[in-house]
Amino acid sequence: MIPLCAPYIRSDEWVRIKDCIDTEWVSYAGKYVQEFEANLARYTGAHHAAVTISGTSALHLALVVAGVRHDDEVILPALSFVSPANAIRYQGAWPTFVDVSMLDWQIDIGQIEDFLSNSCKRDSSGNLLNIHTGRRIAAIMPVHLLGGMADLDALIRIAAEHRLPLIEDAAECLGARWKEKGIGALLQNQPEIQRFTCTSFNGNKIMTTGGGGALLTNCPETAQLAKHLSTTAKTDDIEFDHDQVGYNYRMSNMAAALGVGQLEQLDYFLERKKEIAERYTEEFSACGAIPATLPTGRHVTNSHWLYTILLERDSRDLLRHLAEEGIQTRPLWKPLSSLSYLSGCHVVSDDNTRVLAERALSLPCSVGLSKNDQDTVIGQVIGYLG
Repeated sequence: MIPLCAPYIRSDEWVRIKDCIDTEWVSYAGKYVQEFEANLARYTGAHHAAVTISGTSALHLALVVAGVRHDDEVILPALSFVSPANAIRYQGAWPTFVDVSMLDWQIDIGQIEDFLSNSCKRDSSGNLLNIHTGRRIAAIMPVHLLGGMADLDALIRIAAEHRLPLIEDAAECLGARWKEKGIGALLQNQPEIQRFTCTSFNGNKIMTTGGGGALLTNCPETAQLAKHLSTTAKTDDIEFDHDQVGYNYRMSNMAAALGVGQLEQLDYFLERKKEIAERYTEEFSACGAIPATLPTGRHVTNSHWLYTILLERDSRDLLRHLAEEGIQTRPLWKPLSSLSYLSGCHVVSDDNTRVLAERALSLPCSVGLSKNDQDTVIGQVIGYLG
């Protein structure tokens, strides 16, 4: 089997993991947690990082810190893995779904602006309400999809104009850059808003800690509160005093040790991903049955997490053919707006999401993908599509 996106782990990581075992510092207390946070903040341009057990837990902490409450609404793209929708529901809040743009496959900026300007109003207390549901709009949560990034300048401007927190799901774009800045870097006009950037180190991401995530912020109080909440909001280690509802979300020392080693190799991982993507694009450029591949927006340096093609028809026949040939591929996610447990959510639009969910297909692009294996994938795709 040629896997879709396998981790790339070498011996240096094992040395640090073995150190955790040998010293018995295997839980969330230990030197690698702090080292990984410091290195991650430096790499992404953030002032602070709080590492967690998953990207979903980082998103949940961001929602808690941002003040999202029961029965609030959070603007979310209809195209995404389910994690951000689940994190919103953990708070008893509801996603409000907007579409993605076919120009870059990222959250549609125009739809957000139109919705907030024409379908929302302020009440006497200053809350911004969805006129269709009566619920408070509490935050905007863009998901930076497939290694690309949404228009951050526009999102920060909209968030500031409507006085909303911006919680970015950057699980898929670690290593990407906006105007040559890392995903956690302080941006123009950002001091006017609350901004949180959350990423993931799941096994299928560009770098991994086995499972894990991080909340990136430029606010020291936010970072401290996130760390406090992620360690069960404990205020006294001896007497087990806790001052609020907390969560057991802190990353373990062993996972962080793996992260330290992986982060040291991230630039190499990104270069390999770029090489793989560029070769696919060159080979598929003359194939009329592939009208598009994942586009990259202006000002974005793509991390090329998943290489995704768009077909003229449903992608499942090609998926099944490639599976028979030992090649693992994946369609994009079922539209979140169509999931039964989210049927109570307000949907602004999901037309483009449904097209991409039906016709897009992600191809093998592991850092360790060999030239021979990539040749096999290219030959099978072009051979089947004609």
